[in-house]
Amino acid sequence: MPRLNRQNIDRKTNKPNPYRTEGLTDDLLLNRSTQIRRDDDVIRNVKRTIYDIDYAMKWYIENEIRPQITTNEQVLPVPVIYANGEKWDNVRRLGYLRDEKGMLQSPMIMIKRTSVVERDEQRTLDVNRPNSDNSIVCRDKYNQRNRYEDELFPIPKNEPQPSQQIYVVDIPKYVTIEYELMLWCDFTPQLTTLVDQLITYNRFSWGNEGNKFPTSMGSVSFETVNTVGEDRLVRATIPLTVNATLLAEQETRLSTIKKAYSIKKVVFTNFVDISGDLFGSTNVSSKVLQAQSFVANGGSLVVSNGSTSTQIDPITMAYLVNLTEKIATYSNATTVTVTGLAATNPVNLTVATVNEFDIYINGQYIDKPCYTWTPSDITNQSIVFNTTTLGYTIETTDVIVVKGRWT
Repeated sequence: MPRLNRQNIDRKTNKPNPYRTEGLTDDLLLNRSTQIRRDDDVIRNVKRTIYDIDYAMKWYIENEIRPQITTNEQVLPVPVIYANGEKWDNVRRLGYLRDEKGMLQSPMIMIKRTSVVERDEQRTLDVNRPNSDNSIVCRDKYNQRNRYEDELFPIPKNEPQPSQQIYVVDIPKYVTIEYELMLWCDFTPQLTTLVDQLITYNRFSWGNEGNKFPTSMGSVSFETVNTVGEDRLVRATIPLTVNATLLAEQETRLSTIKKAYSIKKVVFTNFVDISGDLFGSTNVSSKVLQAQSFVANGGSLVVSNGSTSTQIDPITMAYLVNLTEKIATYSNATTVTVTGLAATNPVNLTVATVNEFDIYINGQYIDKPCYTWTPSDITNQSIVFNTTTLGYTIETTDVIVVKGRWT
């Protein structure tokens, strides 16, 4: 695999140096967006080792199962020990364990790890080097770039930046770990009681705190140690199969948890010059209409008419282009009524003016001087026509359409 090339060179004009690469592919350019310091946060590096799983198994037996037997009408807890090489060898040769003074240790539970193998059905995707997609992404909304804002006393007011703090954790190794439990007691009824207590927890999740794994037991084998001149001992062996996960703190000398920030968004602003008032009629400038998709995709548009400039966002653009029609109802020879409310201008927060509506009588456009009307956003509209200027009166058969910016 190629090494990371820290030089920002042009690959079209510069060949990779064969003496600086380990393979035949191009050198990988260093991605500086992933080079973020970790000494200013309190996030602990996530790791899970074989020792953590061993400790979790022993802890579960001692604190959750809490095996115990009855002897001489007294309830005694059964100690659990982890078998190192010396202890396990003594138990295998002699069948039991003695302390430093030669006293037989009974009852006792000994746990020993026998094998660790990766699960074939859940192998990770890394080959020689960790894959960048072989990871779990955890997002933290609160960070130094995006602090919470006090809603009751917002002084000083800091506008939060749209930024997320991200921690990328490698996917762990899925492994199967085999253990062997060896139990021995003085009498068979005691051993039977001990096995009964353990069998109850078969196929449970064994472990402590965040280290809990599905555990299953195999077939239990019993044997009796009755050597001449030695103490009689009954013993049982139980195999354990644990489906666990392993995650090293570092892999290939790289930390398995990485810190990053969400990608920032680059916004371009378009400036458009128009003649006349932007909200002075129902006609929208073709320059503004051409930028409709640009604004819908998050772009910024500023419309200027020489004296004022207006910032156009998606809400304002929708207000400009979304024109609807309503049918007026005949009231008398000079007056009609429209059931509807005028829209509110999102820029100046005022009600749409009469210039933002067009009136048609039987399909013919009517000039503004031919009627009197003040649009309202709280009541139905009443439009009064000047029949002298109009040249005729309104009849019940007339179809009057009011097209404009309605709510």
